[in-house]
Order: sequence, then C-alpha cells, then structure tokens
Amino acid sequence: MQRTIKLSLPRNDFLVKTIELYNRVCNEVLRVGFGARTYNKNKVHRLTYYGVRQKYPMLQSSMIQCLRDQACDMLKHVKLKSLPKKKRYSAIRYNQRTFKPYLKRGIVSLCTIHGRIKVAVNIPEYFRQYLNWKVKSATLSFDAPIQKLRLHLTVKNETPSKLERLSVLGVDSGILNHAVLSNNVFFASNHIRNVKGRYQHLRQKLQAKGTRSAKRLLRKRSGREKRFMANINHRIAKLIVNQPFNMIALEKLRVKKGKKNGKRFNRKLGNWAWRQLQCYIEYKAEALGKTIAYVNPAYTSKTCSRCGQRGIRKGLIFKCPHCGFELNADLNAARNIAQKGKALLGRLLVNEPYAPLQYAS
Repeated sequence: MQRTIKLSLPRNDFLVKTIELYNRVCNEVLRVGFGARTYNKNKVHRLTYYGVRQKYPMLQSSMIQCLRDQACDMLKHVKLKSLPKKKRYSAIRYNQRTFKPYLKRGIVSLCTIHGRIKVAVNIPEYFRQYLNWKVKSATLSFDAPIQKLRLHLTVKNETPSKLERLSVLGVDSGILNHAVLSNNVFFASNHIRNVKGRYQHLRQKLQAKGTRSAKRLLRKRSGREKRFMANINHRIAKLIVNQPFNMIALEKLRVKKGKKNGKRFNRKLGNWAWRQLQCYIEYKAEALGKTIAYVNPAYTSKTCSRCGQRGIRKGLIFKCPHCGFELNADLNAARNIAQKGKALLGRLLVNEPYAPLQYAS
C-alpha cells in the first residue's frame, strides 16, 4: 500500500528556477510528441533527448527522463486529442536517481539546475508513522501566492493480510444524509450543506464583483472549502472503517448532471463529495486489512431489505406493500448494499443459505 507525505519547504531560488525550467522543457517535449502523434516513451526519447541535452546542459540526464515520462503520460491521458500544457510552477517529478530522502535526520537531497542541494524539512507528527516506509518517488511544486514550496513524497509498505470475510457493512451515500450505514448509523449532511451554502453565496458575490482582490479572495476561499470537505470526509471514513465489520460494501455510482434535474439539483450534485469519501474509506480500510466491495446501486432504495420484493419510496420513507415493512429509505438501501456485498465477495459456504441479513427494526 502507498501513502503520500506532504511537506512544506521554505522558498529556495535554486528549486524555483529548476521548476520553471523543467516545466518549460516539458512543454517543448509535449509539442514534439503531439506533433509526431505519439506518446510512446522510446519514440519520444529518440526525438527529444539529445536535442534537450545539448540545449539545456544544466538539466541532469535523469531529470530529462522524468520530464519525458511526465510528458508522455500527459499525452496518453488526453489520447492525443489536444495539446496539454504545463503551468509555470506546476509539480515536477523526482525519481530515485534525482532525490535522496533522509527523513529520520529531517533532510532531503534534491537535484537542481545548480547541482544537488540538501533541504531541511519539518515532518509533521502525523506523518512520522511512515518514516520506516520505503520512499518511491517525489513531486515538487511552488505555490507562488504564498511563496512556499510543496514536496510530496510517495512511500510504500506491505499491505496487511486480509481479514476473514465474515461480516459485511453496507454504506449508502446521499445528499440529505452524507452516509448511512447498514448497522443503523447515520451521518447527516445538515452542517455540510449549511457551510457549503455560505461559501456558494460568498462565491456568487465575489464573482459578480470581478475585481482583482475579489478573485484573490475567491482562490483563498476555494482552498478553505476544499479543506473543510476533506476534513469531514476523513473523519467520517475513519468512523466507518472502525466499525466491527471485515468487509465494507460501497455503491458504484455514476453521477451525471442533466437539464431535466434542474439547475438547483445539479448544483447540489456538483457539491456532493461522495467519491472523495469512498477513496478515503478505501485506503483506510486497506491499512486495517479490511475488504472493499463495489456493488450496483440500482433499486437499492426501492427494494425491501426484509423480503426482497419491490416496494414504494416516498421521500425518506420506504414502504413494502408485500410484507408491510416500513423503514428509512437510506437505511433500507444500506442494508440492501450490505446484502449485495455479501453475495458478491462473501463466497458463501455451501451450508450457508442466501437470505436477507437480519437487523433490528
């Protein structure tokens, strides 16, 4: 399993100039690869390496290979349909030949256009648990407004062995309830929607104003809103994976905006950070040796979790006309998701019948 250690570095002119030159050369390689209609690394290498090496002798050979690989990945991502472009201070890659971490000593050695330099880093207390992990790669970027360098280290360690697949927890995601668990645990989204509503109101006012200071404040508020949502999802994901279940079943959602939904509902869909929550659940469950299963969410809120027949949903209430079962629709959906997860990955024993999971009403 992999994790990312996020570190802030003080401004260093050598590193800033290296980022600028790296991105400028990467754009040149992008243009060559796009013109040749290829993102094959061997072909792009033959077309660009010696010319770049001669034109920019201050760039180390391994850094040229890094920017070539990054350019090829960018061309492959857009499938050569358009020419991608790197910004002046966007992130640059480092591999094991262009940087050396000494995390226990609080030092990182980085390659620049002026040779190797050693930079002191302050590792936050939370990331110290990863000091013994193997560092695989790094990215470096420069945040010009606050004049800070950001170094992201990718570390790797062995994945814990999976726990026995005995109990399944279903998780239903929604707009009114951010997450509902099949064991009757609710995570309401009232606070999330209130905070996002205030940010949206402020954003509309600043966009209408359109001044330079308004745009600067917009960028600042955007980062604050993202951090708020990430913090909420981290806390909810931690509570979910710590539930006494070995498997967690999630919905394989495909959310699309449409004119028939209406402008107001589409705005809510745009503010719904369901995928971020699922990603956080994935990596936190992996660290605990728990299994993640993705199931088809079709009709989970309209199927009775007791008898399996199709019922009626009205607002937040589900009613089954066949057995008379009545329950919160999101909780009913979470129980159906848990049942689908058990059928998909539980690998039921021959003597274990397939029956709806039993819950207290």
